Amino acid sequence: MYEKYYNNLNEELKKYFKIISNEFPLFLIPYIETKTMMRLNNISFFCAMEYGNKDLYKFKYYVSRLTHSISTSLIVWNFTKDKKQTLAALFHDAGTPATSHVIDYLNNDYVVQESTEKNLKDFLLKDNKIKTLLTKDNLSIEDVTNFKKYTLVDNKRPKLCADRLDGIFLTSLAWAKNIDLDNINKIYKNIYITTNEYSEKEYSFKNKKYAEDLINLNNKFNELTNDILDYNSMQMLSNIIKYLIEQKIIKYNDLYILDDHSIFKIINKESSKDKILNDKLKDFTTLENIQTKNIPKLKQRKLNPLINQNRYY
Repeated sequence: MYEKYYNNLNEELKKYFKIISNEFPLFLIPYIETKTMMRLNNISFFCAMEYGNKDLYKFKYYVSRLTHSISTSLIVWNFTKDKKQTLAALFHDAGTPATSHVIDYLNNDYVVQESTEKNLKDFLLKDNKIKTLLTKDNLSIEDVTNFKKYTLVDNKRPKLCADRLDGIFLTSLAWAKNIDLDNINKIYKNIYITTNEYSEKEYSFKNKKYAEDLINLNNKFNELTNDILDYNSMQMLSNIIKYLIEQKIIKYNDLYILDDHSIFKIINKESSKDKILNDKLKDFTTLENIQTKNIPKLKQRKLNPLINQNRYY
């Protein structure tokens, strides 16, 4: 399964993997091949916006939540060579619902966008293969599910962590298209691990220039996700999902079992016989009826990295 996934991966992403870690730890592969993780290959890193307006979303290629999970784990492995933290990074999005942060919009969680984070421990415990693999590796479920305890994996904004770093790189490559692999390599090679002012492990830059380069990429990421058209696209898709739930076509918990492909198969089938749903789908794909007033406060992706143990700002 991993071989098939990797063979279908865009060539630029394959090269990206090698930049962020010149070694691919083989112990990851059985975990990647579990049902829990392979489901993420059909969940878009860009919240299923590939199904939206083609003039607005001109992604360079498809990026899945699985790809983001793998590359985040490779960043952690590159800097730590620690199996627990690397697996915690791999699993950090394992409980992502179909259409990802669109469901946070459904839950009116525009700012934090963490309302969809179910108890990861309970989620992984349902996967017997993951439990077997952890036992074989002498690891407990607690070692790999509380990823927020590993500050190199996840940390509060505006600090830099692997999840955040990878998100900026993938967005810059495939959506903003404002960086190439050579410049990612230059930024990445300037990073090292230090201890921050809170006595936490954190990534830091040696050189101010590369910190500024990453900040500029992050600012563009923030601009894209705060654009009024992106807000409308996310909101319109959340309205479609809400309608499916209200009409009892799916249940809310189904979102944690299904993937984007399955959801849109249902949407396309049902819209052919339901005018209300068909109109909602048309709004999503054409953006003809966009909302321009009373836009809620949206998530701000702030970044204030360390440069030789001092904050940039």
